[in-house]
Amino acid sequence: MYIALAVLPGLLLLALIYAYDKLHPEPKREVAKLFVLGALVVLPAGVIERTLLDHASAQPTTWRGLLATAFFVAGMVEEFLKAAVFERTVLDRGRIHAPVDAIVYACAIGLGFATVENVLYVTSSGFWTAVVRALTAVPAHFMFAIVMGYQFARARFLGTSRAWGYIAPAIAHGVYDTFALAGSLIADFVLAGVLFALCEYSLQILRRTRQPWRIRWT
Repeated sequence: MYIALAVLPGLLLLALIYAYDKLHPEPKREVAKLFVLGALVVLPAGVIERTLLDHASAQPTTWRGLLATAFFVAGMVEEFLKAAVFERTVLDRGRIHAPVDAIVYACAIGLGFATVENVLYVTSSGFWTAVVRALTAVPAHFMFAIVMGYQFARARFLGTSRAWGYIAPAIAHGVYDTFALAGSLIADFVLAGVLFALCEYSLQILRRTRQPWRIRWT
């Protein structure tokens, strides 16, 4: 039951973003492959993060350690690995034919990662963890992926730097984790505001990709 609860949010969000591209939906096999690749990223990310934490000079219990953990351990490691998968398997292989393609593929990678991570947390912590993460962590990874896909779409169609496909989601992830890890009531309220802002920004991105004539994509 816990595994089902942990897997369901990611699959629902993947189905939602896949259905969003109604005109030219991406091949389901390719989306599934990227979902699996995103899931596999959890292992190297965990190893790197554990190594960095073991050698960190500042502990996550201090603000210095908290910021370092949020931005450079969790945010940078996880988003850089996901972005590397996207760049190698999607961008370099010419799979982006419209801006929305980048969003769908990035979300497949991000939700694959989020689903496996969610299974690990939920099976070790129980029902309420499943509920909380279904409303926070999994949607957050979904929105990080939207930011990533948008930046790579800009690189593909506008010639901007690919580096933003790494940096922008890592910053968003770092801001989210700063308050998620803080463990205080005030931080929880700020976290709700961060999620709301990410949601609004993600909706703006989706509206832009749905109406490409309003942006100089080519």
